Amino acid sequence: MTIKKRLFHRGYTIENSTGLTSDWKTTINGQAVKGMITNIKKSVDWWCDTKAFMPPEKFNTHPQVRQSTAIASSEQYRGIVIKNDSGKANEWYVMVRGQLIKGDIVSIKRYLDKTLAA
Repeated sequence: MTIKKRLFHRGYTIENSTGLTSDWKTTINGQAVKGMITNIKKSVDWWCDTKAFMPPEKFNTHPQVRQSTAIASSEQYRGIVIKNDSGKANEWYVMVRGQLIKGDIVSIKRYLDKTLAA
């Protein structure tokens, strides 16, 4: 005899009757969903926050894969390190005198030239 596990998340009952970690089930907006508990919770959260249904499989991403595809880089300019974590041209940033400066690298260098010269 298998014990049925139940938990409640944001007003939804999520059940597991098999004991398998990928066999959690609930019903969201009349649609039965099944999957890992973390993805089911994300699907419930998405529904509660946006009233748009998102199946749990959509949340089944691997952060390590996404992390490795981003091209992180940095550049030292006038003794200050300017960073870009995404690899996109307009997403550079730097902390200067406690202030976060974001934008493309040319604009940030111009800003640093004006700020550090004063």
